Amino acid sequence: MNHKVYKIQKGDTLHSVAEKFQLSTEALRTYHNLHCELSDLLSGEEKLPRHLEIILLPAGQITGGDKFKINTPLSFGHKEEYKIEIKNLFLVKNDPMSENQTESIWEISENKNAQVDIQVKDKKIHKYDTQLKTLIEVINKINESSDHLQIALNKDGTIQSVLNKNEILERWEEIKFQDVKFSEMQDDFVKIIVEQYNKAFQNISKLIKENMLYQVVFCPKNDLRYPVLYTQPLKKNIEVNSLIFPQKNIYYDWSYTGKEEKEYIQFSLQADVPSTRLQHFKELYEKGYAAMLQSPFNPEFKIEGKYMFHKQTGKLKQAYVYVKEQMSKELLYIVQYKITRISSDEPENTKPNIKDETIPPNEEKPKAFTSRFLFD
Repeated sequence: MNHKVYKIQKGDTLHSVAEKFQLSTEALRTYHNLHCELSDLLSGEEKLPRHLEIILLPAGQITGGDKFKINTPLSFGHKEEYKIEIKNLFLVKNDPMSENQTESIWEISENKNAQVDIQVKDKKIHKYDTQLKTLIEVINKINESSDHLQIALNKDGTIQSVLNKNEILERWEEIKFQDVKFSEMQDDFVKIIVEQYNKAFQNISKLIKENMLYQVVFCPKNDLRYPVLYTQPLKKNIEVNSLIFPQKNIYYDWSYTGKEEKEYIQFSLQADVPSTRLQHFKELYEKGYAAMLQSPFNPEFKIEGKYMFHKQTGKLKQAYVYVKEQMSKELLYIVQYKITRISSDEPENTKPNIKDETIPPNEEKPKAFTSRFLFD
């Protein structure tokens, strides 16, 4: 079997060698021990054996320095239209308590100064709970306050802040009085929602940054590299609103792999939060659900997604992302996000056919992605 052979240098440790080749220490140790002589086995210690001269690596693995640099920055492009499809499913005792399906068209422009302009051009609700019709209509109307967003990005491509705060606040005041006031006077629950949004819109940057949808759209794309054959850390300690208990937040870490696929670069992003980091939900669960469900607190949070960027243009072509939040085996929330660029990679003087979303014959169509954990 062919191996890549690394000659150990002075000062090397198991961790430093693993980092150099963008491997986990466990993956490095496992591969080497599987193929080396018995006398050259790596132990669980950080320090390498004194007599060891070489480490065996997978032949396909290359060093960080040899990795392909993405010469064209990954971007949303200028005035590109993206279809954002969202499916939500809230399950209680395996029965759908809430199931919604929406679709919207975003026009996105990203410039070289790490600023993005978003204009929501169209919204459709394909599926919703009839019992929640009034509430859904109110929330959708409220969300129109931020149909135009101007945001500043961090160096990694994640959201730093909202730039057009005053515009959003003015729009919110209009909607609140002209479109929501009638429902608010009839329903105390709508009144509570309006009060919550009054507070939230005062800190619109925090509201947007901690929203799962915006974290999915604005993932840390500028720190992605390829090929990355073994899972690598991408960004740590990201704060997002809980889907079940939105008054509290979850902290997760992105990790990823990356590979080349003809016209596309594909990145697989994932996050898996251990139950030990979700204990702050225990009191809320036990107060609100434990007695009714007769199911012990057993929290879990996972994200699994695939992003396809066009190699030549650097533009996002398509992304599928799945999020699963669980508080017990009888209480969970699942969301699917699908992001599709609906304009083509043809030169700008070629008018894209927005209604026809087929991929040009000379271009490989990104494959649909189904998350494993949906079937846990």
